[in-house]
Amino acid sequence: MKTLLTEKSIRDIIAQGGKTVCIDDNTIVTPAAKDAIKYEGLEVIDGSAPCAAPVTTCSAAVGVPTATMSASVPAAEPAPAAPAAPAAGGEALNTEMIYNALKKMTEQGLLNGFFDNAAAAADAPYTAEHANGFKLVRGGGIKMEVLELDNPADNGKVQYQELIGADVDSAMNAGFMTVDQCTFPWDVEPQEIYYVVEGNMTVTVEGVPHTAYPGDCLFIQKGSKVTFSSGNTRCKVFYCTY
Repeated sequence: MKTLLTEKSIRDIIAQGGKTVCIDDNTIVTPAAKDAIKYEGLEVIDGSAPCAAPVTTCSAAVGVPTATMSASVPAAEPAPAAPAAPAAGGEALNTEMIYNALKKMTEQGLLNGFFDNAAAAADAPYTAEHANGFKLVRGGGIKMEVLELDNPADNGKVQYQELIGADVDSAMNAGFMTVDQCTFPWDVEPQEIYYVVEGNMTVTVEGVPHTAYPGDCLFIQKGSKVTFSSGNTRCKVFYCTY
């Protein structure tokens, strides 16, 4: 019987004061679990050899309270025999086999929280790594949100996604904004900086238009009342407010 070792399993072991993790040939270790083991400095014990008691076992991976490995622990079930080699043109796996394997793992609680974590990751607006005052946001796959404008007909033409803000106790905010062939008024409450990534952005200040192109940077003082326009282009800017 295969045992699934996830990042949550490692966190459970650490929470219970464990310093070691026992892994054998029947243990499936997820990439996140491997990273957690390395980051936390856990000692990996070969489960195929006798373990000195007491040691932290990987029973946490299947939702069972962490226990010590001793003679009183029932022997692991023998691994199933390897399937026969497929005939020419056949496949080693099919949908029924995968379904049955997932069903068995679900019944044994091996997938508890897995789909919830996957759904949360899929719904996240972007992928980021942050710790100790540092945050790294991956540029690919950023999901933009619609910026509500005064003119309902323009809703959906301006979108944004804040990447840096209160989540890391930052005094400034930063992110991306796109303007798709739209002109709209804007009251500048904080100081704002815009860097044009693509398209062009025209900012009209006190009746005077100023057009910025890719590579150009704009600064607008707080309290200003301006008008943004991307003309007939789809403009993308990186912004920072303070």
